[in-house]
Amino acid sequence: MLRRLHHMSICREGVLYLGVMAFMLTAAVVRQINLLMVLYGVLAGPLLLSWRLVRWTLKKVEPARQAPKTVFAGESFTVQVSLSNGRKRGGSFALHVRDELKRRGSSEPNVAAETYFSFVPAGETRTATYRGSLKRRGIYDFQPLKVSSRFPLGLLKTMLRFDRPARLIVFPAIGRMSSAWRRLLTSEDQATPVQRQARAALDGEFYGLRDWRPGDGRSRVHWRTSARRQTLTVRQYERRRHLGFALVVDLWRPEKPSPEDLARVEQVVSFAATLLSEACRGGDQPLVVDVIAATPRKLRASASPNALHEALRVLAGVEATSDDRLSKSLAELFGELRPQMGAILVSTRAVDLLDREKFSALHCVPELHHRVARTPCLTPDDLLWRETFAGAPP
Repeated sequence: MLRRLHHMSICREGVLYLGVMAFMLTAAVVRQINLLMVLYGVLAGPLLLSWRLVRWTLKKVEPARQAPKTVFAGESFTVQVSLSNGRKRGGSFALHVRDELKRRGSSEPNVAAETYFSFVPAGETRTATYRGSLKRRGIYDFQPLKVSSRFPLGLLKTMLRFDRPARLIVFPAIGRMSSAWRRLLTSEDQATPVQRQARAALDGEFYGLRDWRPGDGRSRVHWRTSARRQTLTVRQYERRRHLGFALVVDLWRPEKPSPEDLARVEQVVSFAATLLSEACRGGDQPLVVDVIAATPRKLRASASPNALHEALRVLAGVEATSDDRLSKSLAELFGELRPQMGAILVSTRAVDLLDREKFSALHCVPELHHRVARTPCLTPDDLLWRETFAGAPP
């Protein structure tokens, strides 16, 4: 903890006050008017008193902060600031506490908030709160708390700075996924024989019938019951295990990105966070997350709240890159995945995985070639993206 006198300054009112005093002194000397000299001395008294009291007001004053560790972008959060007066006698009046947040890796101005304490009695603690909302994801560091006062006359201002290290992780905004995203991995029409065989292994004991829903395969339709009821009816099975899926997040941007390019990066990150949020609700299926960014990150875990929290931490701090690492990253990832495990690619740019020249490392291996052919690629401009992702709240 660092506690030191930051600086003492003269307020605007103090500057005007000094101007009046200077005028009195000049007039008294030039005109030889003793009464003006006496008046000058009278005006000097409050200035000296203000200098003494403004320093005494902050003596043995200690601030503290209680803030959340994580929050979602655009979500309102509350920070509690407490101020303790360690003196045995004499309360402190008119105290301002300024708190600031700085986003790592950004040159943007700090986000600031202020709280006001009208009176803190000796030996007691007072608390105040402020509410805030951060629109951009990222890792934010709390800057030193600044406690200042202009008591009693507002002529002088003194400030103390207190280091209270803390960090706030702002997760990407979570939107809403439609049911179409699951069909990216479970569509019977696009499935290969390997996928159909793996999917059949997922189905356990038959336990009932239900009405047909969009995305149900024709192999599950119970035609006899459907004919009798005059509506499509499908079989339901007890699902024994999950094969999971891999999510590849390609955060590419040009060397000199435009605001639209940066907005696309945030859209892709929000999409990935929302998809992972949906996937982690469906049980302990294996989950692989590969983020291609300035600092590549990989996560392998079973879908769970803890895995989602770790994935959101990763997505909160990643930055886009202008290096094209997609082909190499996909070749490494697909070489590690099990054949039955599906994959989804989300990118900021249009990607043609069937381009043999650009993705030669994938097409030269037959197993990887078949996986590439059935891997969907989504970008913010795709129709499938709009059908799948309802977007994050504004």
